[in-house]
Amino acid sequence: MTAEETSAATRPGGAAGTAMVRGERPKTGAAPFAPGEIFFSRTDGRGVIAAFNDVFVRIADYGAGDLIGAPHRIIRHPDMPKGVFHLLWEGIKAGHPIGAYVKNRARDGLHYWVFALVTPVEGGYLSVRIKPCGDLLPVVEAEYARALAAEAEGLSPEASAEAICGRLAGLGFASYAAFQTEALWQEMQAREAAVGRAPLRDLAALHRMVVEMRGLRAQTAELRHLLHGANLLTANMRIVAAKLAEGRRTISEIARSYGMMLGEVEAHVEGFGVFDRGAGRHAACTEEGGLFLLCAARLMEEVRADFAASAVVLEGVDHAAEGACLARVAEDYAARACAAMEAVSEQARLLRRNVEFLRRMIVGLSTVRIACRVESGMLAQRSAGLETIIARIDGLQDGIAAGLDRIDAACGAALTGLADWRGLGGGAAVRRAA
Repeated sequence: MTAEETSAATRPGGAAGTAMVRGERPKTGAAPFAPGEIFFSRTDGRGVIAAFNDVFVRIADYGAGDLIGAPHRIIRHPDMPKGVFHLLWEGIKAGHPIGAYVKNRARDGLHYWVFALVTPVEGGYLSVRIKPCGDLLPVVEAEYARALAAEAEGLSPEASAEAICGRLAGLGFASYAAFQTEALWQEMQAREAAVGRAPLRDLAALHRMVVEMRGLRAQTAELRHLLHGANLLTANMRIVAAKLAEGRRTISEIARSYGMMLGEVEAHVEGFGVFDRGAGRHAACTEEGGLFLLCAARLMEEVRADFAASAVVLEGVDHAAEGACLARVAEDYAARACAAMEAVSEQARLLRRNVEFLRRMIVGLSTVRIACRVESGMLAQRSAGLETIIARIDGLQDGIAAGLDRIDAACGAALTGLADWRGLGGGAAVRRAA
């Protein structure tokens, strides 16, 4: 079937899903691509096109017979920096699903931007694309232009990828995985608005959870920093005690006891490291990965249903086999998303239990602190140095208590976000898809 015949075929889905005939294509600029449309292509491990849907055929302006067996790079646009593809291939070769903004070029020279979800599948890769409608696209365009200019001056693809991630870090994204999660979520919500549909409230609830967990990690890091500096206090207390004319043995013992208890608190807080993201550009913490998987599951189910409903016959494409492939990928995303949400819920509950345990340990620290203050008050000759250390210990413990309160509040907010998601039917929908 030619591109003209494919594009003229009637497709279900109302205004957003109605195909545009080839005669509507402009001479220059962007290829016609409606926000409500979704398309896919699948390649083998070498990047050779093996399957696709009719939306891809129409937008790319190729005949189906021209696409089967062709290298996927035939749609690559020269405005795309090599660093982006380095990031993409680095991730999918490691087995990670990847989300990326990509500018493509159609056969007739028109361009079209997509947000692509690329998934490793048996024997190759599956890419599902939607039209970017969110606020991040202009930012991405500027960053890509900057990367392209640097590459033109000799920057390698690997160094370009590193530079791109560095600029993303400057925008507040801790890793490329964090960026792709935020981008996919924003694009899905913007797409709903563009086609006149209500926001995806269940995904919005999960996004609130991700934001709260991000704050939780920041609070945990701050608490660790506070405790690392506390060891100096106990060391200074022992130094001051050694200079006292009286009470040095008692104050030294109090300093030793306080230091031991503080060490136990610090070790317990270090155990919170299980909630950290891993190393590397594609490392995602559990809740970010879970939100990405849920968004991906939603997109995969949509493209599966869209392809199943299409009556268009495409030369070289086995409709039944591709439908089964899409269904398997959709089910896998749904199952992994469900497991991720359970893991996030368990992490938040575990952290809350740890916070309660630490609060009890802080009570013990307070007892030792009071004993130090009492002993200091009983000295015949007051020590200004000891009084200063005690005051700093007071501030330290107030800081620890406040940090634990903030962590506990963030845990509660994260669990509320998860509960809201389940209450809006998100959990049931994922289980049905799986």
